[in-house]
This record gives sequence, C-alpha cells and structure tokens, in this order.
Amino acid sequence: MLLTALLLKKTIALLALVGPFSLIPLFLQATDGLAPSMQRQYARLLGVTVMVALVGAGLFGVEILDLLGLTLGGMRVGGGIIVLILAIAMVLGQEKVVKRTEAEASAAADRQGRGIVPLGIPLLAGPAALSYAMTHQPLAHAADFVLVIVPGLTVGLITWATFHFATNMQRLMTPSMLNVIERLVGFLLAGLAIDMMATGLKALFPVLAGGAVG
Repeated sequence: MLLTALLLKKTIALLALVGPFSLIPLFLQATDGLAPSMQRQYARLLGVTVMVALVGAGLFGVEILDLLGLTLGGMRVGGGIIVLILAIAMVLGQEKVVKRTEAEASAAADRQGRGIVPLGIPLLAGPAALSYAMTHQPLAHAADFVLVIVPGLTVGLITWATFHFATNMQRLMTPSMLNVIERLVGFLLAGLAIDMMATGLKALFPVLAGGAVG
C-alpha cells in the first residue's frame, strides 16, 4: 500500500513537472503539414526522450553528483527551489514565462526543428523534472528501483499518448480548463518543493533533524 502511494505521488509530481498538455500547441505547430504517420513518429520520439531522461536521471543521477562533488542534500534544496519557482509561476498563471523562453518556444514550433531539442529537452524533461527524478534515497532494494523506473516510464507513455492524440486533446483541453489545472497543480507542487527543500536541509544540517552536533 505504501509503495503504491509513493508511486502515485512520484508519477503525478513528474507528470506535473513535465507538463505535456501545455505543450500540445507547440507540437501541433511543429508537425503542421506532416502526414499523420510522421506526427505519430515524432510523438513517439518525444515520449521515449522523456522516458529515457527521467529514468536515466533517477538511476545515474546520484553517481553524476558524486563525480561532480555535489551532495544529494544540496541537490534536493536546489531542485526544491527550482520546483518552487515553477509552482509559484503556475499559481500566478505565468508558467510559460518561467518554463520556456521565446527562443525555445520558437525553435520548438519551427518545422525545421523537429527533434529531441528543444521540445523533448529542456521543455518537457527540464531542470525541475530531472532534479526531482534524481532526488531519491539510495537504490538498495527492488522497491527503490521500482520507484525510480515506473514513474519515469509512465510519464513517458503519457507524454507519447498526449502528442499521439494531440488534435483530439487540444479540443478537450480548452484554455480555461488548462488555466484551472495549472493553478491547482502549481499549488500541489509548492508543497512538494517545500518537502524537497526540508529533506535536503536536514541532510545538510543534521541538527535540524534532531541529530547530534558534530
């Protein structure tokens, strides 16, 4: 039961951070004029990109931090700050301003730029999603690997399906509906960000967790 709850929490959080629904218009602009088969191929590429990026960050993120001499606690605090900034922007209806620049949006919508960059990375699998994916406890048990792999795979599949059915999804996801969803998700992400920062601060400063002062 606990594992299921954790899986659900992490999957929802990653899906909110990736946010494929808000990028449907850019996907449709980028694939305008393409045959349906080519649109589906690009949707699959983006889904696989998100999947590989999130699972890779979860499996190898800690090792990369060790190579760079960075601590997991520091990454949790830094990642929490990034998530909090995004969350505040979403609550205020300014997600686009924070999550992507005009240059990135223009490149993503460019018919000549149908590739992994920038729509796959960093607009979908961006700093907030990747930092959250890599901030987990050490992978010591099978359940730990499940918590890393399953959410990444699930969000990748949802991203694939979202763009695969982008035309229909755009009709369902009206601007007003997206606006409401954006604010609700932003509120939830704000709480997640505070939890990330609190966990990171306790790791950096054990006294905050009631540990003995060295």
